[in-house]
Amino acid sequence: MTSLDLKSIDPADLIPLPEVPDSYGPRDEEERRVHTLVKEALDSGPGKNYASVADFLAELRAGIPGLNP
Repeated sequence: MTSLDLKSIDPADLIPLPEVPDSYGPRDEEERRVHTLVKEALDSGPGKNYASVADFLAELRAGIPGLNP
């Protein structure tokens, strides 16, 4: 019986690849809604620069309903 030299085998070759669906994209109405919003934001134009992370977080928090009482 032939023995394997395990030091010469790449561990990545031992792990099976996950199955990949034929198509990507939203699977239901909620995912379609989120996908549309994200795509719209990405296609909306140049980004905005903030003076600090605190300024960014303040605007982000103000735009999330129910986050700030």
